[in-house]
Amino acid sequence: MKKVFTLILALTMGFGLKAQCPLTTAVDFTATDCHGTEVHLFDILDGGQYVLIDFFFVNCGPCQQATPKVVESYYAMGCNMHDVFYMEISDRDSDAACQNWCQNYGVEYPTIGGPAGGSGICNTYQIGAFPTVILIAPDRQILINDLWPINNAQRLQHAELQPASEHHG
Repeated sequence: MKKVFTLILALTMGFGLKAQCPLTTAVDFTATDCHGTEVHLFDILDGGQYVLIDFFFVNCGPCQQATPKVVESYYAMGCNMHDVFYMEISDRDSDAACQNWCQNYGVEYPTIGGPAGGSGICNTYQIGAFPTVILIAPDRQILINDLWPINNAQRLQHAELQPASEHHG
């Protein structure tokens, strides 16, 4: 759990934030990712995990630049097996395009395409710019409503591994 609090602190202090997602509380959804696995947001949160959602689309240049850093962070945070659950959502891409994206970028976390529910989720969360990365706490509060820029995963990983006491004042 200490890693999550360190992650949150590092994200809020280490990156410029702007509100691309105007919501402060998560809205539940269930969708099927591009590999046929059902994802239910509130089930994940109720299990005690934080949820990091990367809203993207495959032809987005900034998304292409950020994804390798998000993937690296996913591995550093335990591959969805510990405190943070990663997923990405496209508002427009087909399952085939998302599968190709996952293969090209080494994405192993759930990827939800537009026709599979991604369009509706992006609309619900009022996502207007891509990429938009948000972090949701288990209590369903949106702690970070847009993480940008994602400069590098190494800086993030270094912050995640430090004790929380080293980040205070």
